Amino acid sequence: MATATEADAMRRAIALAARALGSTSPNPVVGCVILDALGHTLGEGWHRRAGGPHAEVEALRAAADASHEVRGATAVVTLEPCNHTGRTGPCAGALIDAGIARVVYAVADPNPTATGGAATLDAAGVDVEGGLCADEAAAGNAAWLTSVLHHRPFVVWKYAATLDGRSAAADGTSRWITSAESRADVHRLRAEADAVVVGSGTLRADDPHLAVRGPLPERAAVTQPLRVVVDTTACITAEARVLDDAAPTLVAVGEDADTGHLPGVEIARLPRDKTGVDVHALLTELYRRGVCSVLLEGGSTLAGAFLAAGLVDQVIGYLAPALLGAGPGALGDAGIGTIAQAMRLDITDVTRLGPDLRITATPRHHLRGELKCSPESSKNWAKSSPSKNLGDSSRFQLRGPVVTDGAKHGDSIAVNGVCLTVVDTSDGTFTADVMAETLSRSSLGALTAELPRQPRTPHGARRTPGRPPRPGPRRRHRHHHRADARRALGDRQDRPPGGAEPLRRGQGLHHRRRRQPDRRRGRDDYFTISLIPTTLALTTLGLKKAGDPVNLEVDVLAKYVERLLGGRGTEEPVA
Repeated sequence: MATATEADAMRRAIALAARALGSTSPNPVVGCVILDALGHTLGEGWHRRAGGPHAEVEALRAAADASHEVRGATAVVTLEPCNHTGRTGPCAGALIDAGIARVVYAVADPNPTATGGAATLDAAGVDVEGGLCADEAAAGNAAWLTSVLHHRPFVVWKYAATLDGRSAAADGTSRWITSAESRADVHRLRAEADAVVVGSGTLRADDPHLAVRGPLPERAAVTQPLRVVVDTTACITAEARVLDDAAPTLVAVGEDADTGHLPGVEIARLPRDKTGVDVHALLTELYRRGVCSVLLEGGSTLAGAFLAAGLVDQVIGYLAPALLGAGPGALGDAGIGTIAQAMRLDITDVTRLGPDLRITATPRHHLRGELKCSPESSKNWAKSSPSKNLGDSSRFQLRGPVVTDGAKHGDSIAVNGVCLTVVDTSDGTFTADVMAETLSRSSLGALTAELPRQPRTPHGARRTPGRPPRPGPRRRHRHHHRADARRALGDRQDRPPGGAEPLRRGQGLHHRRRRQPDRRRGRDDYFTISLIPTTLALTTLGLKKAGDPVNLEVDVLAKYVERLLGGRGTEEPVA
């Protein structure tokens, strides 16, 4: 078990790694801190550039330069030590040779050519522990992890706007909407990116330079990003500021564009789609060039194309306390026609920069593309447990290569506000099983008329085929709900090998959450949620027994629970 001192050291290592953002691609950013038996720091380092010493080697050298003995020490590192020889030797071997007794790392290395360091260390008798501060470390290495796992760069869309969402005035002027503090922060973002991308509209309107300017805190040197202009018809002129020698530049054009007026300019000819250069092809080309992170600076049309394609991983908005009332908006057409299709974001940070606000947000899993639904009775869950029939179900096959690329069995993806558990993936699609109760109470049930529905009883309740309608009103007293909970959860068996069904009585699990009773309204104490077998097998819910507490995410379940409760309010939130 990692200690509090090791956790502090890991956070220090994460901060060290961040100093090299934008300088290490196609390698990850990595930080390392070496501790003695009392928790004192012996040495620290970070990977500064591709081809240079790795973080572990830097930390060992720092300790040696300070005349510290590292034999028997602990190495705290943000990424599993590598196990291969490239331009440098394997870090796992370097730690073993130095006599390190314990290694604590945050994130396992998913790169098949470098992974295996933990196993090598363990085989050499080193005490190894992984997963410490894994979320924080993964966030700091999001660009590299996206590149390795999804074979494309990580995309950050940055924009600046007034409080009413305008990126320029009605006459086209935009300098300056935001403050000097915000503009300085944009240079930090550029320095952390491998490439900065703009469209031809922004090029014509602003003639941007896109290079990093000014000193940056904690950075002795800055690696200039690749400047990328997306210009389908090659309208850029040879006098554009972006074509100077301050930083490298790539102009992405359509396959048939005339570029004769751009001698000496690096050109990438890419296929078109209905809006211009295909953004998928653009990211593929940048990935081929070793780009792991992209800062998308504009304009609104290009941002809309990226969002419509589901290719934006993070949004950073600089909001100025100003109003314009007219003028272009920050975002163009993103293929969103109704409020139900709105791309919902999770805000991860809000920071004051001078008079402005910088808001950082991450899009939730947002699926766009073809949806295929078909009734399938082969997943009749009651077959394996005839004593409790939970009713019919549907199997969904959804096509969305941006989301499904890298999706694996057990992952959760939200579709129309409903979280679905991935049962299988193939050829850019994923498959999920959905209970009839979910179909009847969510928008998924309206996607196609082919989906099977549970028949209704005379009182309007859904019932299981083959089971006679239950007489009397649907409302029952609280003690009946408790009895149902005991029947649903009390007759259990231990989870069998191989992730087989964890319940004897049916494969759905009815979790009931207690609410404060309101005797004036005669409301029930519990609500019921049905879960598919895959969710039970792959989550801790399958291990719950009667009386165990469960946690609910308000963002995912609040509206669904409200529907289960018949739209009635509660004095306290369900969370």
